[in-house]
Amino acid sequence: MDIQQFRAFREVARQRSFSGAAKELFLSQPAVSRQVASLEAEIGLPLFVRMGNNISLTDPGRRLLIYVDDILHKLDQAESVIRDLKDLESGTVTVAADNYLGKYFLPRFIGEFHRRYPNLQLRLITHPQESLVNLLADGQADLAFFCGEPKENLSLTLEQLCTEELCFVAPGTLNPDIFSNIERNTPFLFPPEMSSFGEDYKYALPESVNRTSSPIAIESLEGIRTALIGGFGCSILPKNLILWELEKGFLESMPIGVECPVILAYPKDTRLAHSVLLFMGVIHKMLS
Repeated sequence: MDIQQFRAFREVARQRSFSGAAKELFLSQPAVSRQVASLEAEIGLPLFVRMGNNISLTDPGRRLLIYVDDILHKLDQAESVIRDLKDLESGTVTVAADNYLGKYFLPRFIGEFHRRYPNLQLRLITHPQESLVNLLADGQADLAFFCGEPKENLSLTLEQLCTEELCFVAPGTLNPDIFSNIERNTPFLFPPEMSSFGEDYKYALPESVNRTSSPIAIESLEGIRTALIGGFGCSILPKNLILWELEKGFLESMPIGVECPVILAYPKDTRLAHSVLLFMGVIHKMLS
């Protein structure tokens, strides 16, 4: 008896059809019939009752199927363990994110991942948020990270990891009224239009403050942060971007009641490599 005989026998029992089993196993029907016939010859008992197009298990066939299911299940588990062990010795995780998450959210997890699994490689690629779904679909990335739920997500498994809080930020002391804070720290530096955080922050601004009337445009979050540290202007930025500056007293912040979810995404119905699962495990542990 061998594994191929067991697989053919189990599939015929499942499909109640030799042709159906052959299709599932990507074999010809005569090949499946030979495997089953060979197994019956070795056992010395019939495993199926064949009556025209109807096929059913005999009593010996039903009893054998219990053990065959168990054997093949354990074999699948063993193969999975071996794959996982190989992944620990050599494997690559490719992660995609937009510029903000790639610079300010993911690096701490990447460092811990390398400390725990030094033999595994991790590649971080940054792209505009709107192109991340295509990277997953084309197999160029194992995981992608979004600020906010991606618009095209029907083919993705989505998991919210945490939220990014947006804050009003300025170099000087702030009071509870955002309009007076803007007047005192003019100009207001609008975040880039294609930034990860959308435009929801605009609801916290007075109507008189709008992008078209702003005399200064800085098209990067890092550039805005640098301007604020230098004492110029005010803005709305993610709090995690300016944690060090807040701790040192270079900047002051106040919440505006807007949070952006950080979403982990990967293709549905895809078996993730063990190395990818290990990276996800590091993130979950560090965020818990």
